[in-house]
Amino acid sequence: MMVLGFLCGRAILSLGMFLFCLNAIWDTSPRKWFRDTYWLWGLAWTGLYLISWFWSEDIPYYLERIQVKLPFLLFPLAFGLMPALPEKHLKVFTYGLLVLMLGGCAYSLSFLFRNYEEVLRGYSYSKVLPTPAYKDHIRFSIFTAWTIFWYFFMYRKMLTKTGKAILIGAILFFSLYLHVLAVKSGLLVLYSFAFLYFIYLLLKKRWRVAMAIALIAGTAFYVSLKKVPSFKAKFYYVVFSFNEYRAGNVASNVSDLGRLLSYDLGWKIFKEHPLAGVGAGDVRLEMKEKYEQYSPETRPEERIVPHNQFLEVALVGGILTLIPFFIWVIAPLKTIRKSRNGFYGLATWFALLASMQVEPMLEVQFGVFVYLFCLLWMIKHTETTPETSVA
Repeated sequence: MMVLGFLCGRAILSLGMFLFCLNAIWDTSPRKWFRDTYWLWGLAWTGLYLISWFWSEDIPYYLERIQVKLPFLLFPLAFGLMPALPEKHLKVFTYGLLVLMLGGCAYSLSFLFRNYEEVLRGYSYSKVLPTPAYKDHIRFSIFTAWTIFWYFFMYRKMLTKTGKAILIGAILFFSLYLHVLAVKSGLLVLYSFAFLYFIYLLLKKRWRVAMAIALIAGTAFYVSLKKVPSFKAKFYYVVFSFNEYRAGNVASNVSDLGRLLSYDLGWKIFKEHPLAGVGAGDVRLEMKEKYEQYSPETRPEERIVPHNQFLEVALVGGILTLIPFFIWVIAPLKTIRKSRNGFYGLATWFALLASMQVEPMLEVQFGVFVYLFCLLWMIKHTETTPETSVA
């Protein structure tokens, strides 16, 4: 229900998360709740967001930011309390996820088939294919990449050749789709997984398989660059952005340069308010002032908050909030086992960490869902399902 809500409707997503939390905490002792340190650290840094009301001036914007953080009240706790699902239920989830994601990708690709030339022209100025999730192509691409992680994890648990073949087909299709969609965040997650899988195989001394993975990843990148027009257009757009940056033109209307500019302005604000930040309500106001001061030629619609979750947290609550946030981010590592199952938990954690370097993931509803659901679902089931043969 939550995945369906993510793809189709915010109200369904909110209802699904509420029912999931209610079911998990029902008839459990509150004393058991307080054993979940991950949940407690989440409450700590989001609680500091909450009390930043005292030094925030833009209260409507403050309330928007706080509303987005509401899932932190119970959603991580619900995952900690939920029982382990048997493998047959995980297989049902896997096939259901496959059907939903195939539908989402088909919806997205339909725009390419109907308006091929127009869509490709859009990639020349960083406009991409429409996607489900209210056209939030960034979060949709990250979630699509995570489903590939999940299918790799479930592959050895499929006992029939048909089941294995379906997952191989799904992995190939979603990998191809991510290259056609050509959203940098999703590709970052996908290739970070390929890199970690390569390292994992090297550590296991499975040299041939590791080399095969490296060859496949390199070939996929090269072929996409040569044969997938949207990927090619996005790649050269990034190259153009980099050349503009090297030329000192960071105040242009190029989206990648806009991100770099937002980092620079955000860092200036942080240095002025290092201890307690500017408050959840005033990040936008402070960024507006810095744009007026250092980049007045940037158009209003291109003035963005820093696209880095750590910098965003630092702006809201300074070092006092950044410290518990950092502890919360790394806390899942202590639960990840040194095993094949644990590798998929680590890969998910690392990929989502990478995505937070280029996106304020936890400042939008879908970002909160994708981060928490993907990380906690994977870690829960890598902890509780039996080990299978080495991948």
